[in-house]
Amino acid sequence: MSKISKIDKEYFVENGIRYVFLEGLACRHLSNCYDILQRQLSLPDYFGRNLDALEEVLNDLDWIGEEKVRIIISNTDELLSKDMKRKTVFLDVLNTCANENLEIIYLGSSNS
Repeated sequence: MSKISKIDKEYFVENGIRYVFLEGLACRHLSNCYDILQRQLSLPDYFGRNLDALEEVLNDLDWIGEEKVRIIISNTDELLSKDMKRKTVFLDVLNTCANENLEIIYLGSSNS
């Protein structure tokens, strides 16, 4: 028999690592990415919902109780497919983040 678990948060925590999930099919617009990241990263209310603000909060993440954060991105080809002008910049913000406690993982497709 399968074990069924219910997670009461939008992210998963195990062994001091917060796992955050960005599904490309759910993130076709940048506003969708901001919504998901704001909830899963518990971003502060002052988060400005722009790429500069995203870069700033990713480099900080001091409010996160876990030691590390892993952002797992699936269906990257669909990610920001309705906002292609900002897709490269968004991925650059993620990929060049200077926070050593943040890891970006791409599942099953290119990361550009």
